[in-house]
Amino acid sequence: MLMINELPQDLVEQILVWLPVVSLLRLKCVCKSWYALITHKNFITKQILHNKNNSNTHLLLKTLDKITKDYAVSTLSYETLQVSLTQPLPPPYFEIDKKIVPQPHFKVEILVVGSCNGVVCLHDNCGLSIVLWNPATRETKVVPESNLLSCPAGHPVYFNGIGFGFDAKTNDYKIINLRRTMPDPTISHSRIQCIFQSEVYSLSADSWRKVDSDPCFSESFRGSRTYINGMVSWEAYCHDWEGVLSFDVSDEVFLKTWLPDDVIGNPLRHIFELNELIAMAVTIIDEEWSEFCFDIWLMHEVGVKDSWTKLFTVGPFTEIERPLGVWKNDTQTMFFEHFEGQPVLYDSSTKEITNLQIGHEVTRCLHLQLVTYMETLVSVKGGNEFEEQGNC
Repeated sequence: MLMINELPQDLVEQILVWLPVVSLLRLKCVCKSWYALITHKNFITKQILHNKNNSNTHLLLKTLDKITKDYAVSTLSYETLQVSLTQPLPPPYFEIDKKIVPQPHFKVEILVVGSCNGVVCLHDNCGLSIVLWNPATRETKVVPESNLLSCPAGHPVYFNGIGFGFDAKTNDYKIINLRRTMPDPTISHSRIQCIFQSEVYSLSADSWRKVDSDPCFSESFRGSRTYINGMVSWEAYCHDWEGVLSFDVSDEVFLKTWLPDDVIGNPLRHIFELNELIAMAVTIIDEEWSEFCFDIWLMHEVGVKDSWTKLFTVGPFTEIERPLGVWKNDTQTMFFEHFEGQPVLYDSSTKEITNLQIGHEVTRCLHLQLVTYMETLVSVKGGNEFEEQGNC
């Protein structure tokens, strides 16, 4: 009988890349040679490429439980939308409401900044920390504190935007952090008084460094951002401009794209990904404020205003809050958040709305986030090897 260690390594690799991450984590314990193989950066890269080539994509849905008040993340099949796993957010976000001193009119909110190659970036509105998390391996890393949080006494620092992506040139994961400082704290949110700062965190270096900023206000905490083809993008504006602000993760430069003339001045906008391009849903409300529709626009080239095209209009609706994205890159089926906080699927060909029945209704809307996700072995510790788990 042929022994495991007698099999050619390339054949072993071809077999192993087909296995789910949970199986690979167990197989690390078979022998030292398999541990070395499965945790090596070359195999991890092959597994990522295999998943991309075979469309092994999932969806991650972040919800807030109405009963427990805890955040949870569900993994859904991209094909069937069936939930395969629901798990709480990792430390330090697990039961975060119990760790924060309650304040009037203040609620702790956790943001899924983005997902890239199986790594999920999390952030909160309390300034506690930024966390990198691999839900498949359950490995987490608390990112060092941003340098932009330090400022002279009496000069408040405001969150202005955050993004997460992969630098294919250096094989590194990066976080872009945008902040604005008020030199005169008596003039709250003054566009003239603001000082804008930006910095980038490198996972490989495990440190932050400042980069040139663009003086724009971005609206990104509730999830209105995209990461497409190495570009993080936000809705943004300044005193003489409204549009999409993009950051090239590899070249570390900002680019601006004006909004279409028909959209400028309408603040009810939400950007999302469609066919690897930036799409924007613009809310159009009727005169009686009883129904509304969404105009869907598509940007074909970052930095080019004339590349926007209006694709179609969906609606009218009465109980839909906002779009969450499209399903299977099919413009006829879109995910929306219901007013009661449930994810729903809308089929524009039949005008039917289907409640996905995932989780519990939340106490207020705008807590749902839906991102594409792929299970991988990528480590968030900043190196190529996994740390010993003590179970092999």
